[in-house]
Amino acid sequence: MATTATRPRPKQRPQPVPDVTLFSLRQLTVDQYLAMARHGILTKDDRVELLDGWIVNKMTIHPPHSFAVCSLQDLFSFLPQRDWSLRIQQSIVLPTSVPEPDVAIAVGARTLYMDRHPGPKDLPLVIEVADSSLAADQTVKLGIYAGAKLPQYWIVNLIDRRVEVYTEPRGGKNPLYRKRVDYGPDGVVPVALFGQEFGSIPVREILPR
Repeated sequence: MATTATRPRPKQRPQPVPDVTLFSLRQLTVDQYLAMARHGILTKDDRVELLDGWIVNKMTIHPPHSFAVCSLQDLFSFLPQRDWSLRIQQSIVLPTSVPEPDVAIAVGARTLYMDRHPGPKDLPLVIEVADSSLAADQTVKLGIYAGAKLPQYWIVNLIDRRVEVYTEPRGGKNPLYRKRVDYGPDGVVPVALFGQEFGSIPVREILPR
């Protein structure tokens, strides 16, 4: 019986990996990002925020993170609603960014923000709860908030079990906060909004057990 020889298949050449430097990358302005949301290109199902012109995926929220955010929401309930708006994981508008801090306190009643997001002049305090996002919150987010001259930034540091309070922002090419005070589990963080004292928050009541 005759047999048919099988020719060896030619080896497939590996496909080159595209070099992103060959493409033109462009940062978005705040107005462009907000227009994408307004026209439905970005929806509430897109867990993203704009940081220094780049659309960035938000971290997955773990139970300890949720516990701390809900605790902060309860603990800030003493603020009079006619004078202050407590915003939980909602957008704020800064010069080059549209972040969604875990907690933000804006001046004025909630109705003031029916048609716009709060901006730098509206925000005496923003708070990020940090576990897997700690490095980004201590660098990228800190630089963005300081650059926008937000007067007070808290990081609820779940890794090291403390609240880091940053004040005295400095803008420029390398924005930062000049002052940092840490409060451990037995500490009490004073709540001052635009220089007005409103009470304090016990750290132990924020941190998961």
